[in-house]
Amino acid sequence: MTSQPPASLKGPKKNATWIGITIAGVLLASTATVLVEHELHDVGGDEHDEDEHGHGEKGHDDHGHEGHGHDEHGAGRVKLSDEARKTAGIETSVATAGKVATTLSLPGEIRLNEEAVSHITPRISGTVREVKKKIGDVVKKGEVLAVLDSRELADITRGARAAGERLKLADANMTRIEKLFKDSIVPEKEYLAAKKELAEAKIDRDAASQALAAAGAGGSGSGYPLLAPLDGTIVERHIAVGEMLKEDAKPFVVADLSNLWVQVNVFAKDLARVEVGQPARVRADGIEQAAIGKIDFITPLAMESTRSATARIVLDNPGPKWKAGLFVTADVAIEETDAAVVVPDDAVLELEGKPVVFVEEEGEFEARPVTLGKFGFSPKGPLVEIVGGLKAGEPFVSKGAFTLKAELGKGAAGHEH
Repeated sequence: MTSQPPASLKGPKKNATWIGITIAGVLLASTATVLVEHELHDVGGDEHDEDEHGHGEKGHDDHGHEGHGHDEHGAGRVKLSDEARKTAGIETSVATAGKVATTLSLPGEIRLNEEAVSHITPRISGTVREVKKKIGDVVKKGEVLAVLDSRELADITRGARAAGERLKLADANMTRIEKLFKDSIVPEKEYLAAKKELAEAKIDRDAASQALAAAGAGGSGSGYPLLAPLDGTIVERHIAVGEMLKEDAKPFVVADLSNLWVQVNVFAKDLARVEVGQPARVRADGIEQAAIGKIDFITPLAMESTRSATARIVLDNPGPKWKAGLFVTADVAIEETDAAVVVPDDAVLELEGKPVVFVEEEGEFEARPVTLGKFGFSPKGPLVEIVGGLKAGEPFVSKGAFTLKAELGKGAAGHEH
């Protein structure tokens, strides 16, 4: 409902006075409302700030002690409790001088070790009754991979058993005839016939046994097992239950992945510098740590398509960490030189796109940026030269650096939210 001006204020001039009074009242009420809201906001804001800071400090403290066993740290620093340090296997060493190499970088590809790969084929045809293994399964030599039903095997098995029974009968008959011949009861002709029959039975039995062995079966019936010929991993499988397999089928490929080959291309201009026995550092995009191998073979002929020879590097692959099919770069050591500071390759990590090593200062581990030089080789693994950021005699984290990097990542994630 709209209020009306009093009768004493009616008329043009008096109406203007009434309107002015109304506007002033509205402005006064608005000002009072703003002041009240401001006071309420200040009270709520103080409470919010106190809660936010209190929660942040408490949450960080809990995260450090209860979640991962590390205390509050600054940017690039981690502090671990003694228990967490022991669990992570953190070890420090002193930076020392060492040998590094002038290297020749060659492109290559990781391949399966052809001397440790087996293509499994059935020796007889049959229908797949059961498949026991899949790609990626680790198997032992002699382990059953699949079982076939085979009429051919059943026939061979029956033939071997029959030959064995005929041999028993021929042997018993020979024993009887021989005794009668000695007693002059039967003529020599009958004795010689029994002797011939025994010899033929032995030949038949031996042939049947060889056929059974050639089939790869033990004579237990129509079930034919496909066995793993070596310890390794199934890298290929081409078999399904109910499938008919012939003798030329290749249902499984088993490979020993603990030892791989790296095939690198050596161009004509570099052939004189590459020799069998040279160590090489193998690295690949996406794999932070390199591996060490040795050149054990260089092809005697160059490929016509590329006019390059192929050098083969043998690579130990525990884990297995490296995968056949990866494209890699091999840094082949050409000659050795002295370096003032070297550290193990796995002590150097990448943080925000830059190489770092972890050093311990006042009970905290700090990620210190370093400048890398040449690479080196040792029986324990690859080395890397540090030309800036770490001096000889300074302690650094030689084992467990990955754990410290992970802790830094957790700390950064905790501060983001």
